[in-house]
Amino acid sequence: MDEHNKALTPEVGRLLKKMEQVCHDLAWNKYDRVSELFELTKQKDYPEQISRLAESFGMMLVKVEAREYHMEEVLVELRRANKELEESRKKLRNENAGLKKGLMDRYSSKRIVAQSAVMRDILNRIERIADTPVNVLITGETGTGKELVAKALHYNSFRKSSPFVAMNCSAVPETLFESELFGIEKGVATGVSKRKGLMEQADGGTLLLDEVADMSMASQAKILRVLEERELVRVGGAKSICVDIRVLAAANQDLKSLVESGDFRKDLYYRLNVVSIHIPPLRERPEDIPLLLKKFLAVHCRSMGRPVMKVRPEAMDALMSYSWPGNVRELENEVERLVALSYSSEVKPEDLSPWIVGHESADTETGQAVFDPNQPMDIDKAEADLGLNGFSSLAEHEKKLIQRALEATDGNKTRAAKMLGISREGLRKKMKRLLSE
Repeated sequence: MDEHNKALTPEVGRLLKKMEQVCHDLAWNKYDRVSELFELTKQKDYPEQISRLAESFGMMLVKVEAREYHMEEVLVELRRANKELEESRKKLRNENAGLKKGLMDRYSSKRIVAQSAVMRDILNRIERIADTPVNVLITGETGTGKELVAKALHYNSFRKSSPFVAMNCSAVPETLFESELFGIEKGVATGVSKRKGLMEQADGGTLLLDEVADMSMASQAKILRVLEERELVRVGGAKSICVDIRVLAAANQDLKSLVESGDFRKDLYYRLNVVSIHIPPLRERPEDIPLLLKKFLAVHCRSMGRPVMKVRPEAMDALMSYSWPGNVRELENEVERLVALSYSSEVKPEDLSPWIVGHESADTETGQAVFDPNQPMDIDKAEADLGLNGFSSLAEHEKKLIQRALEATDGNKTRAAKMLGISREGLRKKMKRLLSE
C-alpha cells in the first residue's frame, strides 16, 4: 500500500463505520440518518472510494423507496378492489335472496289460480304435505300444471333454499339415463370429464321425475335402489355418494294400469306413490276458466305493453264451452295469441281460434281436421278424414295413421300411442317396422 492510501485508511475506516450504521438503520425502516448517506456522495469532501460506494447505496435506497411507493399504490388498489368485491358479494346475496323469495312467492300454493272444489282440495293437500319428506306422485293430462304443483311443493317446504331439479324421463335416451341421473367419473371414455348427475345437483332439494311412465324397465330398476338406499355410484366410480333429496314424480298416464300390464315396476310405483295428487283436466273444472283467463290476460298484456283486455260475454261462452284438450297450457297459448293479434281492447268471438268457436278441432293453417289426443279415435271417421279408404295395403294404412297421430301430438309418442289405442312400446315397434321402410 502506498503512502497516500496509508494516510487515508483511518478516515476511510471511520466513514465506512458511519455508512454501516446508516445502512443498519435503513434495514429497520429508520430513515433519520439518510441525509448522512447522501452527504458522503460528495467527492470533493470525501475519498473517491467512499463517495462511489455511498452513491451506490443511495441509488439502491431510491429504488427501494420507489418500490415501496409502488407497493403502497398496489395495496391501495387491492383494498379498493376488495371493497368493491365485498359490495358485489353483498349485492349478489341480496339479489339471490330476492330471486328465491320471488320464486317462493310465484310458486306459493296461494298463488295458484283456482276456485273449483277439486282444485281447492288439491291446494289444501299441497299445504299439508309440502313441509314433509314424503315422495309424491302427480298425475294428470298434458298441460294441467303438474310441474307447477311440483314447484309449489318444493318452494313451500323447508328445502326451498336448495335446488329444484327436473328431469324429463321421455327425453333422455336409455343409454344416457344412468350418467345423466347419477353422474360420471373422469376417464370412463376418451374425452369424458367428471360430471355430477341430476341427483347430486338436487342434493338437499327436490328432484322431479317428469313423464316417469316413459322410463324403461332397466332404468326403473336403477333408480329404485337409489330411492331406497339414498346413495348412488357415478358411472365408472367405486365410491358411494349419499344424497338427501325429495322425489316427486309426474305422469300423464295411469301408472296403476301400467303396473297391472307389467310395463311399470310395482315396487317403484309404491315407492313413488306415498302421496298422490291427481289434477283433473280443465274441461272437468270449467269454473276455473274465468280466473285463469283473467290472470293470463294480465300477464301477457303487461309483457306486450297493452292495457288489460276484457272478454265479451259471447266470447266467454265459447271459451267455457270448449273442451280444452291441451288444458291450461292451451288456454294460455290462446290468450297469448289473442293479445298479440287483437286490435281491440275487447275479446270478441271472431278473435278466437276457429275450432274454439265451432267446437271442433282444426289445423289453423290448413283448415283440416286434426285428432284430439285426449279422445278415443274413431277408426272409420279417421279413415274417411285421411282418405285411407282406397289403400289396399294394411301396412300403408297403419303407416299413415301413425304419421297423422304423431303430427297431431307434435311428435309426443306417449300421446300418439294413447290416440291409437296401443302401448308406447307397441307404437315404437310399429314405427321401427313401418316408418323405416
